[in-house]
Amino acid sequence: MKKEEPKWMARQGFYAKAGNDFVGVRLTPDGPKLFVNQEEYELNRPCWDVEMVMGRSFNIVNFYWCGEAKLSIRCRADNELFMPLYDYLSCQSPSIRPA
Repeated sequence: MKKEEPKWMARQGFYAKAGNDFVGVRLTPDGPKLFVNQEEYELNRPCWDVEMVMGRSFNIVNFYWCGEAKLSIRCRADNELFMPLYDYLSCQSPSIRPA
C-alpha cells in the first residue's frame, strides 16, 4: 500500500487564523514563503529560524527573521496546524536552514 502524504502537504499552501492574525505557508515558483498577515518571509533565504517550546497542555511556536521574533503563537498541544507547520519548517533542506 502506498503511503499517502499528509493532506496539508499536498496543497499549494495552508493557513490558519491565530488570534487576530492569519499565518501560513504558500508555495511559489521562488520557493516556500511563510506569511503573517501581509508580511512574507522567503524560506529559501538563510536568515530565519523556528523553535517550539512544548508543555503539557500548550505549545509555543516562535518564528525568527534575521534574529528578530516575527511570530510567537501559544496553542493547545493537540493543535492540528501548528505542529505540522513546525515540522515543515524544521525539516527544510539543510542547505537553506540556519545553523
